[in-house]
Amino acid sequence: MSNSDMSEPLVGSRENNYRFFYGASISAIVSLIVLFVITGYTAYTATEINEVISDLNELLPDARNSLRIIRQMCKHENFTKSWGNIC
Repeated sequence: MSNSDMSEPLVGSRENNYRFFYGASISAIVSLIVLFVITGYTAYTATEINEVISDLNELLPDARNSLRIIRQMCKHENFTKSWGNIC
């Protein structure tokens, strides 16, 4: 490859070549910024979800115990008691 090949513009005139270069550079930088914003938001959401899951882990034993009580009520129900449509 000779030096004359490297000095010729790639896209039309030399001015268009610079426009293309700067346009591609700016779009790459904007894409990187958008990627950082999405990554930051995802990290923030992941920490929020972690808090929700820890709260659910606290509530789950109570829910299991409530379901056990409902099953026992339905199992030992006599004809004089009615618990509604839970059984």
